[in-house]
Amino acid sequence: MYSLAKQLAGRMKVIMEIESEIAEAESHQDEEVVRNLEQKRSNLIKMFTHEELLVIKTVMNVGRSERGYRYHFNSNEIEIIHLPIELTEHELMQKYSYYLVHKTKQELAHGIEYYTAVSEQLKEGMEILKL
Repeated sequence: MYSLAKQLAGRMKVIMEIESEIAEAESHQDEEVVRNLEQKRSNLIKMFTHEELLVIKTVMNVGRSERGYRYHFNSNEIEIIHLPIELTEHELMQKYSYYLVHKTKQELAHGIEYYTAVSEQLKEGMEILKL
């Protein structure tokens, strides 16, 4: 599973780039561009196989669960606390894919496409897994 994650690193970065473009278009209130970019992201996600979606969602779960977060209530700031990682990359992939293997391709794709913190979690997961 880890070797597939390494192969998919470039495509995961494309998802993050599209999400950055969406955020930029939203800040300029360009709804047509946002819709086009969301469709582009959706099409990209639908092109992945079940196994690839499982790997991407696992990387997201690693990014979400292997870091500590401190939320500041006076602002929208979130501080990432870099906790020590004790498991190897292979062990992390195995641990965080444990329940995901039972999900269908559609469930995995939906969980990636409509989740709001995809880029943040992918970035952290890729950093932790050294992808």
